Amino acid sequence: MNLALARQNPQAIRQYLREPVKVNPVILDKVLNSRIGNVILDQVTQVIHTRSREADKQALRAALVISASKDRQITLIEVIENNPTNEIEVEGDRLETAYRQLRRLQGNLQDILGF
Repeated sequence: MNLALARQNPQAIRQYLREPVKVNPVILDKVLNSRIGNVILDQVTQVIHTRSREADKQALRAALVISASKDRQITLIEVIENNPTNEIEVEGDRLETAYRQLRRLQGNLQDILGF
């Protein structure tokens, strides 16, 4: 990923890519298949998507669950790496938005669990 092309501070982009969001993978899967999960997936696929924009939500859902299953946390770089499609595009100037949506997802999971 060429961070200079994003016209953003490379250090800030690296932070958004690497900052973990703790999640329970089982609850994550359930939430991603709910109405709020679909809204979050819609928003994140505006930042991380395929060139064709086909099956983006399904691919992102799979990447999120795979990422969480490994260590009960998600980073955007893991989501990109675990995406099952061969070709991923990342809107570098909007990575902060994607990171904030993951944090929002974490909050929704905590609400469901009663934390």
